[in-house]
Amino acid sequence: MAFVVKFAKSVRNHWKKSTFAAAVICYGASYANDKLKINNLMRKYCEEASAAGSVLGQQPQRVIVLLNPAANRRSAEDAFQKYCEPILHLAGFLVDIVKTDSEGHARRYIEELQHFPSAIVVAGGDGTLSEVVTGVLRRSEGNDKCPIGMLPVGRMNASSGVEAAKRNRVEEARQLAEAAISIVRGNTAKRHVMKIEVITGQEEEYRRPVYAVGSFQWGAFRDILCLRDRYWYTGPLREYMAFLVNSFSSRPTWECAADITYTPPCSGCRNCGATEKKAPQAHSGRWWSTFTPKTNGSTPGRDFSNVINEMCTKEYKIEGKHSEITVGTATEPALEMKLSPAEASSFSFILKSWKRLQGQLEAAGREAIEARTVQILPEMMEKEKYYSIDNEEYDVKPIRITLLPNAINMFSSEKSPNCLNGI
Repeated sequence: MAFVVKFAKSVRNHWKKSTFAAAVICYGASYANDKLKINNLMRKYCEEASAAGSVLGQQPQRVIVLLNPAANRRSAEDAFQKYCEPILHLAGFLVDIVKTDSEGHARRYIEELQHFPSAIVVAGGDGTLSEVVTGVLRRSEGNDKCPIGMLPVGRMNASSGVEAAKRNRVEEARQLAEAAISIVRGNTAKRHVMKIEVITGQEEEYRRPVYAVGSFQWGAFRDILCLRDRYWYTGPLREYMAFLVNSFSSRPTWECAADITYTPPCSGCRNCGATEKKAPQAHSGRWWSTFTPKTNGSTPGRDFSNVINEMCTKEYKIEGKHSEITVGTATEPALEMKLSPAEASSFSFILKSWKRLQGQLEAAGREAIEARTVQILPEMMEKEKYYSIDNEEYDVKPIRITLLPNAINMFSSEKSPNCLNGI
């Protein structure tokens, strides 16, 4: 009892030191608990990968990993080495890691690639994924049979439904390991892609299309969110501080003045697609497949050459000014466009933006408009005005967005008994 009384007096007399020691102990206990959970989690995923790699009769498959070391404030490489790379090696893949060193490096690498591997893995954010998809789809030959895997080690990963800023240590390890093991399981799904073309432009690069998997964004919310790193000293509150400070400024794009023209969705006709192509059958990778009869890899799909849809070419025009314009892909083969009305006041914009950061509110606007193509013609192309394509900045120019349904194969997180060799 005397010891307890003495200890209580010491805590009371040295309350500052006691508070600091308690905080350190709590943090250390939390960190140790997280490390234990991560180790148990990684052991489970590594055992599954090792079991898939030890299956007899499988030939090693070559996988190219395009790693962006600068992603997520230069912590992407460390996360990849901890939670993703061991799983790929244990599965028996021949892993070639290519580190990007500049903007457009991933796109150029894919465009100049001599032979496609068994899979292409993107370790980065939405921008790196967009570059890889652009490089794949810009090539003349059909490469939809090469699946693309996404390891969300970047800061913005809207295309995979992951946001790095809102993850704790255990959740980050689980999401990255799950993304890596989905490549081992080999379960793929078709993804819609947006083809974005600049209508007018003199440079060669601007005349070539850019492809996006996530979204197109133009407006004040995007402009202010890009300024969050200026308020690094506020820590996890940097996004909220950015909106609190810049919502009263005139620099963000408060009015997206543009003429918008769109065409309705179409399930298929001779105007938007003569033939629906199916992905060619991939090599099974088993040793006995060498002796089995080879079949024609391409399977003819549905022929739309005789299908006439007058609504496919009908254009609808929208004029006016909007506080935000967003275009993304819907679950069905269609583009989903949202137009936000003008903001009533800066205070209401701040509250709505904070709710969007917390995931409590989507992009405010009218009911989503489904379309097959969207054409955006800005009334004035001012300097230092940008929009985002998969969270990458581009100068504001007149553009045309076209939906490419089921254009690429991407690995999904659903469990499958087959591995990559069985795709």
